[in-house]
Amino acid sequence: MPIVSTTIEIAAAPAKVREIFLDFDSYPEWSKSFFQSIIVTPRKTGEINQGDQLKVVLPGATFKPVVLTNTPSVFCWRGSIPYIFSGDHSFQFNPSQSTPGHTTFVHGEDFSGMLSFLVGPTWSMGKSTRDNYEKYNVELKARVEGKSFSG
Repeated sequence: MPIVSTTIEIAAAPAKVREIFLDFDSYPEWSKSFFQSIIVTPRKTGEINQGDQLKVVLPGATFKPVVLTNTPSVFCWRGSIPYIFSGDHSFQFNPSQSTPGHTTFVHGEDFSGMLSFLVGPTWSMGKSTRDNYEKYNVELKARVEGKSFSG
C-alpha cells in the first residue's frame, strides 16, 4: 500500500491554516498548480461532515471523494474506483514542534487497490503526485502567510 507524505512549516497557528484550507470558495484565487477547485456537493454552508461528497477539480481531471474526517487537526477524504484504485487523502494541522505558534502541515495519501503500485516512489505517477502535493503546500503557505507565489 503506497503512501505519499509531504510536510511544510507555515507561520500561523493550526486553526488559521485550517480556516484558509477549508475556504474552498477562494481556491481559484490562489491554488493554481493542483486543486483548482473543491466544492461540497450538494453546495451548502456551514460545517463539512463525515459522509459529505466533494467535487475536486485538478488539471485534466475531476473526481468526487467522500469526506472521512473533519476535525480541528485532520481533514481527510476517500476517492475511489472500487478494487481498482482508492486513496485516503489527508491534511493535518499540527502545532509546530520547532516554532511555537506555527503549524506543521502534513499532506499525504494512503493508496490501495490493484493499481496502487503506480504511485509507488519509483514510478513516475508517484513522483508527480509528490511534486503536486509539494506545490500545493507552497501555495497554501503563501496564501496563509500573505505572500505571493509564482512557480
